[in-house]
Amino acid sequence: MLELARVMSQWAHEFKNAVIFLFNTGEEEGLNGAHSFVTQHPWSTTIRVAVDLEAMGIGGRSALFQAGPNLWAVENFAAVAKYPSGQIIGQDLFASGVFETATDFQVYTEVAGLSGLDFAYTDKSAVYHTKNDRLDLLKPGSLQHLGENMLDFLLQTASSTSIPKGNAVEEEGKTVHETGVYFDILGKYMVLYHQHFANMLHNSVILQSLLIWTASLVMGGYPAAVSLALTCLSAILMLVLSISFSVVIAFILPQISSSPVPYVASPWLTVGLFAAPAFLGALTGQHLGYIVLKAYLANQYSKGMQLSPVHQAALVKLEAERWLFKSGFLQWLILLALGNYYKIGSTYMALVWLVPPAFAYGFLEATLTPVRLTRPLKLATLLLGLAVPVLVSAGNIIRLANVLVATLVRFDRNPGGTPEWLGNVIFAVVIAVVSCLTLVYLLSYVHLS
Repeated sequence: MLELARVMSQWAHEFKNAVIFLFNTGEEEGLNGAHSFVTQHPWSTTIRVAVDLEAMGIGGRSALFQAGPNLWAVENFAAVAKYPSGQIIGQDLFASGVFETATDFQVYTEVAGLSGLDFAYTDKSAVYHTKNDRLDLLKPGSLQHLGENMLDFLLQTASSTSIPKGNAVEEEGKTVHETGVYFDILGKYMVLYHQHFANMLHNSVILQSLLIWTASLVMGGYPAAVSLALTCLSAILMLVLSISFSVVIAFILPQISSSPVPYVASPWLTVGLFAAPAFLGALTGQHLGYIVLKAYLANQYSKGMQLSPVHQAALVKLEAERWLFKSGFLQWLILLALGNYYKIGSTYMALVWLVPPAFAYGFLEATLTPVRLTRPLKLATLLLGLAVPVLVSAGNIIRLANVLVATLVRFDRNPGGTPEWLGNVIFAVVIAVVSCLTLVYLLSYVHLS
């Protein structure tokens, strides 16, 4: 902040708005410093935009995780930041109450009625506020990342003539609350759009998806409806067994390890401890559904075309694999509909996991006639369909895992007050659910081997 103030002083003669740097304390004791400023300081009534620089860890990218209520600040940040980093997912988690904590940003928005931005470091969160919290763990690049983004945004804000007047809660007697969806792509670009556009986009995709599913079921008749039901069974078995396998490890871990959370120092251990069992459970569950689906399809094929047993078995296998692939469309469509109904900003994740794979399948695999000989799924369908979802969500998944690991360190605020396995179970369930949702398309190809 001192370096930002020094650099900005070189351009201060061109500013149209003042910039106040607030160095306050008392956040950990109940946000006292921020509250005292907004309720007692004479300058507080002149402020129109607030920026809160937080830390939930030591270093990494300083990511935007809360913004609003007015979208002016996040729109300008997205327009000028060199390396924008931010996800609406963090804002949704805070709003849901999953994290029982608050930052000074809540004081600025709820008490002072201001709009603004809230940034935080999240790397190495497990050692934050502990005896191992040392300055040498903070990489210079982390400060540079925050500094460059903030300098561009503050210069833009200080020179702007379009900052919203009045406060964000009440302006001209009306409530101002413009919700929006924002997320970055590889820390290079930030996507931002208003919630009303998201509603229209989601409703359009949901309607078109329902029409396509309806047409498919009408063309396929009763066998298609039963196949769809068995596909849903496969997805349910995937989820149940994935969670079960992962949770078993969560119960066993405290019994065989000297620490109930041995992966705190090395978060990548979670891949072997929880992700591997979750993957095995998901594969097992899907394979069980695959066997049931194959049996039904074999019965249907035996009533239709007269084919050799070998040819029929091959066609049944390929048809079952296509239904398993399409089960991914259904599960993400359900999540999209639920997220859209509750106006959850993170619903964009369901959108990107539904639309690109559906387009890839429709472009490379689908036919307009129910009478056809089934062909093997193309590898290009998988690669083309998953390119965008993986690009958009991979960083989120890694960041979520890091934050969850840090949360487990503070999960038992009163040592001995909660079972040692409880935190591991929560982590295991999250890993299993994410694995099932993101691997559903890939696992349908496993049966081709």
